[in-house]
Amino acid sequence: MARPLRIECPAALQDVLSIAIREYAETAYPPGGSECAQVARQALMDAAEKLETDFTAHGGKYAEISRRLRAHLKAAMHYYVEQHQCENLLPLLLQLLEGQPVTAAQLTAS
Repeated sequence: MARPLRIECPAALQDVLSIAIREYAETAYPPGGSECAQVARQALMDAAEKLETDFTAHGGKYAEISRRLRAHLKAAMHYYVEQHQCENLLPLLLQLLEGQPVTAAQLTAS
């Protein structure tokens, strides 16, 4: 079994991750689509929930998520920054998806 992707970042970025994943899932895979699309949608919704649960369980320090979702998560991050016009966050979000931590100082500087 593949090692999970560890996500370490400040709380503000944790919220962005969950919101981005959910917004992307809603848009890319709306209800009533094909069975395959609904499976992808549910996997993304489950991933957003798991991130939130993991961050809570680990005192807000980190969460783990399946590496298999990385392509979907990258698409979600691109979608989010485009929709919310916060391109400055994209490098930090993509850094997280490479398994590299993001600090509060990096977030403040962006």
